[in-house]
Amino acid sequence: MKKDAKKKIKEGALTRKNGLYGWFFIAPFVIGFLLIYVSIIANSFWFSLNDIKLGNSGYELSFVGLSSYKYALFTHATFVRDTVSLVGNLLLQSPAIIIFSLFIAVILNQKMPARGLFRAIFFLPVVMATGIVLKADMSNAVLESMGSAAGIETGATLTAGGFDISNVKIMLQEMYIPTEAVDYIVNLVNNIYSVVNYSGVQIILFLSGLQGISPAVYESARVEGANGWESFWKITVPLLSPIILVNIIYTVIDGFTRSDNQIMALIDDVAFSKMNYSASSAMAWLYLALVMVILGVVAFICYRFTFYQERD
Repeated sequence: MKKDAKKKIKEGALTRKNGLYGWFFIAPFVIGFLLIYVSIIANSFWFSLNDIKLGNSGYELSFVGLSSYKYALFTHATFVRDTVSLVGNLLLQSPAIIIFSLFIAVILNQKMPARGLFRAIFFLPVVMATGIVLKADMSNAVLESMGSAAGIETGATLTAGGFDISNVKIMLQEMYIPTEAVDYIVNLVNNIYSVVNYSGVQIILFLSGLQGISPAVYESARVEGANGWESFWKITVPLLSPIILVNIIYTVIDGFTRSDNQIMALIDDVAFSKMNYSASSAMAWLYLALVMVILGVVAFICYRFTFYQERD
Protein backbone atom coordinates (compact mmCIF):
# COMPACT_ATOMS: atom_id res chain seq x y z
CA MET A 1 0.00 0.00 0.00
CA LYS A 2 2.82 2.39 0.85
CA LYS A 3 4.49 1.70 -2.47
CA ASP A 4 1.24 2.41 -4.34
CA ALA A 5 0.80 5.66 -2.40
CA LYS A 6 4.36 6.76 -3.19
CA LYS A 7 3.82 5.85 -6.85
CA LYS A 8 0.66 7.95 -7.03
CA ILE A 9 2.43 10.89 -5.38
CA LYS A 10 5.27 10.67 -7.90
CA GLU A 11 2.82 10.42 -10.81
CA GLY A 12 0.91 13.44 -9.49
CA ALA A 13 4.12 15.45 -9.14
CA LEU A 14 5.17 14.48 -12.68
CA THR A 15 1.78 15.51 -14.06
CA ARG A 16 1.98 18.90 -12.33
CA LYS A 17 5.55 19.34 -13.57
CA ASN A 18 4.53 18.59 -17.15
CA GLY A 19 1.60 20.98 -16.77
CA LEU A 20 3.96 23.75 -15.66
CA TYR A 21 6.22 23.05 -18.65
CA GLY A 22 3.17 23.37 -20.90
CA TRP A 23 2.19 26.74 -19.42
CA PHE A 24 5.78 27.93 -19.69
CA PHE A 25 5.80 26.93 -23.36
CA ILE A 26 2.63 28.90 -24.22
CA ALA A 27 3.37 31.79 -21.83
CA PRO A 28 4.63 34.18 -24.60
CA PHE A 29 1.40 33.69 -26.55
CA VAL A 30 -0.81 34.08 -23.46
CA ILE A 31 0.98 37.25 -22.35
CA GLY A 32 0.91 38.74 -25.85
CA PHE A 33 -2.76 37.83 -26.25
CA LEU A 34 -3.74 39.47 -22.96
CA LEU A 35 -1.65 42.59 -23.42
CA ILE A 36 -2.22 43.22 -27.13
CA TYR A 37 -5.02 41.27 -28.73
CA VAL A 38 -7.74 41.38 -26.07
CA SER A 39 -8.23 45.12 -26.50
CA ILE A 40 -8.16 44.81 -30.29
CA ILE A 41 -10.82 42.06 -30.22
CA ALA A 42 -13.00 44.08 -27.86
CA ASN A 43 -12.71 47.17 -30.08
CA SER A 44 -13.58 45.10 -33.14
CA PHE A 45 -16.79 43.86 -31.53
CA TRP A 46 -17.66 47.38 -30.35
CA PHE A 47 -17.06 48.73 -33.88
CA SER A 48 -19.49 46.14 -35.27
CA LEU A 49 -22.24 47.66 -33.11
CA ASN A 50 -21.52 51.25 -34.10
CA ASP A 51 -21.49 53.40 -37.20
CA ILE A 52 -17.96 54.72 -37.71
CA LYS A 53 -17.31 58.12 -39.30
CA LEU A 54 -13.78 59.32 -39.91
CA GLY A 55 -12.86 62.93 -39.28
CA ASN A 56 -9.82 65.16 -38.98
CA SER A 57 -9.58 64.49 -35.25
CA GLY A 58 -10.04 60.72 -35.54
CA TYR A 59 -13.24 58.70 -35.70
CA GLU A 60 -16.68 59.09 -34.22
CA LEU A 61 -18.94 56.24 -33.12
CA SER A 62 -22.72 56.22 -33.10
CA PHE A 63 -24.44 53.15 -31.69
CA VAL A 64 -26.58 51.28 -34.26
CA GLY A 65 -26.95 47.88 -32.58
CA LEU A 66 -27.18 44.87 -34.89
CA SER A 67 -27.72 46.88 -38.09
CA SER A 68 -24.30 45.91 -39.50
CA TYR A 69 -25.01 42.23 -38.84
CA LYS A 70 -28.35 42.49 -40.63
CA TYR A 71 -26.62 44.23 -43.53
CA ALA A 72 -24.04 41.45 -43.80
CA LEU A 73 -26.63 38.66 -43.65
CA PHE A 74 -29.54 40.09 -45.65
CA THR A 75 -28.38 43.09 -47.68
CA HIS A 76 -24.82 42.49 -48.86
CA ALA A 77 -24.81 40.94 -52.32
CA THR A 78 -22.19 38.20 -51.89
CA PHE A 79 -21.24 37.63 -48.22
CA VAL A 80 -23.62 34.73 -47.51
CA ARG A 81 -23.19 33.21 -50.96
CA ASP A 82 -19.38 33.35 -50.79
CA THR A 83 -19.40 31.92 -47.27
CA VAL A 84 -21.52 28.95 -48.35
CA SER A 85 -19.25 28.43 -51.35
CA LEU A 86 -16.16 28.51 -49.13
CA VAL A 87 -17.60 25.96 -46.70
CA GLY A 88 -18.49 23.70 -49.63
CA ASN A 89 -14.95 23.92 -51.01
CA LEU A 90 -13.50 23.10 -47.59
CA LEU A 91 -15.79 20.09 -47.26
CA LEU A 92 -14.41 18.96 -50.62
CA GLN A 93 -10.72 19.63 -49.98
CA SER A 94 -10.22 18.86 -46.28
CA PRO A 95 -10.85 15.06 -46.45
CA ALA A 96 -8.64 14.85 -49.54
CA ILE A 97 -5.83 16.75 -47.78
CA ILE A 98 -6.01 14.48 -44.72
CA ILE A 99 -6.08 11.26 -46.77
CA PHE A 100 -3.29 12.43 -49.09
CA SER A 101 -1.13 13.57 -46.15
CA LEU A 102 -1.55 10.25 -44.34
CA PHE A 103 -0.78 8.31 -47.53
CA ILE A 104 2.41 10.28 -48.22
CA ALA A 105 3.48 10.13 -44.56
CA VAL A 106 3.16 6.34 -44.51
CA ILE A 107 5.30 6.13 -47.65
CA LEU A 108 7.93 8.57 -46.34
CA ASN A 109 8.10 6.65 -43.07
CA GLN A 110 9.46 3.61 -44.90
CA LYS A 111 13.17 3.01 -45.20
CA MET A 112 14.20 4.35 -48.59
CA PRO A 113 17.14 6.18 -50.17
CA ALA A 114 17.03 10.01 -49.87
CA ARG A 115 14.07 9.85 -47.49
CA GLY A 116 15.00 13.24 -46.00
CA LEU A 117 15.03 14.84 -49.45
CA PHE A 118 11.52 13.61 -50.23
CA ARG A 119 10.28 14.93 -46.90
CA ALA A 120 11.79 18.33 -47.66
CA ILE A 121 10.15 18.36 -51.10
CA PHE A 122 6.68 17.79 -49.66
CA PHE A 123 7.25 20.44 -46.98
CA LEU A 124 8.53 22.97 -49.53
CA PRO A 125 5.04 24.35 -50.40
CA VAL A 126 4.63 25.40 -46.77
CA VAL A 127 7.79 27.50 -47.03
CA MET A 128 6.80 28.84 -50.44
CA ALA A 129 3.38 29.92 -49.12
CA THR A 130 4.74 32.29 -46.50
CA GLY A 131 5.21 36.05 -46.51
CA ILE A 132 7.34 37.61 -49.21
CA VAL A 133 7.76 34.34 -51.10
CA LEU A 134 3.98 34.05 -51.54
CA LYS A 135 3.67 37.60 -52.88
CA ALA A 136 6.60 37.07 -55.23
CA ASP A 137 5.00 33.86 -56.46
CA MET A 138 1.63 35.55 -57.03
CA SER A 139 3.24 38.34 -59.05
CA ASN A 140 5.53 36.11 -61.10
CA ALA A 141 4.29 36.15 -64.67
CA VAL A 142 6.35 33.10 -65.60
CA LEU A 143 4.79 30.95 -62.88
CA GLU A 144 1.34 32.27 -63.74
CA SER A 145 1.75 31.31 -67.39
CA MET A 146 3.06 27.87 -66.40
CA GLY A 147 0.12 27.38 -64.07
CA SER A 148 -2.34 28.42 -66.76
CA ALA A 149 -0.77 26.07 -69.29
CA ALA A 150 -0.95 23.20 -66.84
CA GLY A 151 -4.56 23.80 -65.95
CA ILE A 152 -3.62 24.79 -62.41
CA GLU A 153 -4.81 28.37 -62.33
CA THR A 154 -8.31 27.83 -63.66
CA GLY A 155 -8.92 24.18 -62.90
CA ALA A 156 -9.03 23.50 -66.63
CA THR A 157 -9.48 20.11 -68.18
CA LEU A 158 -5.95 19.70 -69.55
CA THR A 159 -2.82 19.04 -67.56
CA ALA A 160 0.72 19.70 -68.74
CA GLY A 161 0.87 16.27 -70.34
CA GLY A 162 -2.37 16.74 -72.28
CA PHE A 163 -4.46 14.51 -70.00
CA ASP A 164 -8.17 15.27 -70.39
CA ILE A 165 -10.16 14.97 -67.18
CA SER A 166 -13.39 14.82 -69.18
CA ASN A 167 -12.35 11.33 -70.34
CA VAL A 168 -12.18 10.22 -66.70
CA LYS A 169 -15.61 11.67 -66.08
CA ILE A 170 -17.08 9.76 -69.02
CA MET A 171 -15.38 6.55 -67.91
CA LEU A 172 -16.74 6.88 -64.36
CA GLN A 173 -20.23 7.59 -65.65
CA GLU A 174 -20.08 4.49 -67.87
CA MET A 175 -19.26 2.48 -64.74
CA TYR A 176 -22.63 3.60 -63.30
CA ILE A 177 -20.98 5.47 -60.44
CA PRO A 178 -23.42 7.96 -58.89
CA THR A 179 -23.26 11.45 -60.37
CA GLU A 180 -22.42 13.05 -57.00
CA ALA A 181 -19.41 10.74 -56.57
CA VAL A 182 -18.24 11.46 -60.13
CA ASP A 183 -18.46 15.22 -59.57
CA TYR A 184 -16.54 14.88 -56.30
CA ILE A 185 -13.73 12.92 -57.98
CA VAL A 186 -13.53 15.35 -60.90
CA ASN A 187 -13.40 18.33 -58.55
CA LEU A 188 -10.60 16.68 -56.58
CA VAL A 189 -8.59 16.10 -59.76
CA ASN A 190 -9.11 19.72 -60.80
CA ASN A 191 -7.94 20.87 -57.35
CA ILE A 192 -5.07 18.41 -56.96
CA TYR A 193 -2.55 21.28 -56.97
CA SER A 194 -4.24 22.84 -53.93
CA VAL A 195 -4.46 19.49 -52.15
CA VAL A 196 -0.72 18.89 -52.53
CA ASN A 197 0.15 22.52 -51.79
CA TYR A 198 -1.69 22.58 -48.45
CA SER A 199 -0.53 19.17 -47.15
CA GLY A 200 3.00 19.97 -45.94
CA VAL A 201 2.32 20.54 -42.24
CA GLN A 202 -0.09 17.62 -42.06
CA ILE A 203 2.52 15.28 -43.54
CA ILE A 204 5.09 16.36 -40.95
CA LEU A 205 2.61 15.82 -38.10
CA PHE A 206 1.65 12.38 -39.40
CA LEU A 207 5.33 11.47 -39.72
CA SER A 208 5.99 12.43 -36.12
CA GLY A 209 3.01 10.30 -35.05
CA LEU A 210 4.14 7.32 -37.11
CA GLN A 211 7.63 7.49 -35.65
CA GLY A 212 6.13 7.40 -32.17
CA ILE A 213 4.55 3.98 -32.79
CA SER A 214 6.78 1.18 -31.52
CA PRO A 215 7.91 -1.27 -34.23
CA ALA A 216 7.32 -4.04 -31.69
CA VAL A 217 3.58 -3.51 -32.09
CA TYR A 218 3.78 -4.29 -35.82
CA GLU A 219 6.10 -7.23 -35.21
CA SER A 220 3.62 -8.71 -32.74
CA ALA A 221 0.82 -8.24 -35.28
CA ARG A 222 2.84 -10.02 -37.98
CA VAL A 223 3.53 -12.90 -35.61
CA GLU A 224 -0.23 -13.17 -35.03
CA GLY A 225 -0.78 -13.38 -38.79
CA ALA A 226 -1.96 -9.82 -39.55
CA ASN A 227 -1.20 -8.51 -43.02
CA GLY A 228 -0.25 -4.93 -43.89
CA TRP A 229 -3.83 -3.84 -44.55
CA GLU A 230 -5.04 -5.16 -41.19
CA SER A 231 -2.08 -3.60 -39.38
CA PHE A 232 -2.86 -0.24 -40.95
CA TRP A 233 -6.52 -0.17 -39.90
CA LYS A 234 -6.14 -1.86 -36.51
CA ILE A 235 -2.83 -0.39 -35.35
CA THR A 236 -1.77 2.65 -37.36
CA VAL A 237 -5.11 4.43 -37.61
CA PRO A 238 -6.14 3.98 -33.94
CA LEU A 239 -2.72 5.04 -32.62
CA LEU A 240 -2.66 7.98 -35.04
CA SER A 241 -6.21 9.10 -34.24
CA PRO A 242 -5.06 11.95 -31.92
CA ILE A 243 -2.82 13.25 -34.72
CA ILE A 244 -5.68 12.84 -37.20
CA LEU A 245 -7.84 15.00 -34.93
CA VAL A 246 -5.12 17.64 -34.72
CA ASN A 247 -4.64 17.61 -38.48
CA ILE A 248 -8.37 17.93 -39.15
CA ILE A 249 -8.59 20.93 -36.82
CA TYR A 250 -5.48 22.47 -38.39
CA THR A 251 -6.76 21.88 -41.92
CA VAL A 252 -10.12 23.49 -41.18
CA ILE A 253 -8.50 26.53 -39.54
CA ASP A 254 -5.95 26.82 -42.34
CA GLY A 255 -8.71 26.71 -44.94
CA PHE A 256 -10.67 29.46 -43.22
CA THR A 257 -7.67 31.76 -42.73
CA ARG A 258 -5.69 31.50 -45.96
CA SER A 259 -4.58 34.75 -47.56
CA ASP A 260 -6.40 33.83 -50.79
CA ASN A 261 -9.64 33.11 -48.90
CA GLN A 262 -12.50 34.95 -50.63
CA ILE A 263 -14.21 35.87 -47.36
CA MET A 264 -11.03 37.29 -45.85
CA ALA A 265 -10.52 39.27 -49.06
CA LEU A 266 -14.15 40.44 -48.98
CA ILE A 267 -13.88 41.66 -45.38
CA ASP A 268 -10.68 43.48 -46.27
CA ASP A 269 -12.31 45.05 -49.33
CA VAL A 270 -15.38 46.24 -47.39
CA ALA A 271 -13.14 47.84 -44.75
CA PHE A 272 -10.43 49.51 -46.81
CA SER A 273 -11.94 49.96 -50.27
CA LYS A 274 -15.54 50.81 -49.36
CA MET A 275 -14.52 52.32 -45.99
CA ASN A 276 -17.37 50.52 -44.21
CA TYR A 277 -15.61 49.49 -41.03
CA SER A 278 -18.79 48.61 -39.15
CA ALA A 279 -19.93 46.14 -41.79
CA SER A 280 -16.47 44.59 -42.11
CA SER A 281 -16.28 44.10 -38.32
CA ALA A 282 -19.74 42.49 -38.31
CA MET A 283 -18.73 40.19 -41.18
CA ALA A 284 -15.57 39.22 -39.33
CA TRP A 285 -17.52 38.31 -36.18
CA LEU A 286 -20.11 36.34 -38.14
CA TYR A 287 -17.28 34.54 -39.91
CA LEU A 288 -15.57 33.81 -36.59
CA ALA A 289 -18.82 32.45 -35.15
CA LEU A 290 -19.24 30.15 -38.15
CA VAL A 291 -15.66 28.89 -37.83
CA MET A 292 -16.09 28.20 -34.11
CA VAL A 293 -19.33 26.28 -34.72
CA ILE A 294 -17.74 24.16 -37.45
CA LEU A 295 -14.67 23.47 -35.31
CA GLY A 296 -16.90 22.49 -32.39
CA VAL A 297 -18.90 20.06 -34.54
CA VAL A 298 -15.76 18.57 -36.10
CA ALA A 299 -14.03 18.19 -32.71
CA PHE A 300 -17.14 16.61 -31.15
CA ILE A 301 -17.50 14.07 -33.96
CA CYS A 302 -13.80 13.22 -34.20
CA TYR A 303 -13.26 13.02 -30.45
CA ARG A 304 -15.72 10.13 -30.25
CA PHE A 305 -13.40 8.09 -32.49
CA THR A 306 -10.10 9.24 -30.99
CA PHE A 307 -8.04 6.66 -29.12
CA TYR A 308 -5.62 7.84 -26.44
CA GLN A 309 -3.05 5.24 -25.46
CA GLU A 310 -2.57 4.85 -21.74
CA ARG A 311 1.02 4.78 -20.59
CA ASP A 312 2.06 2.91 -17.46
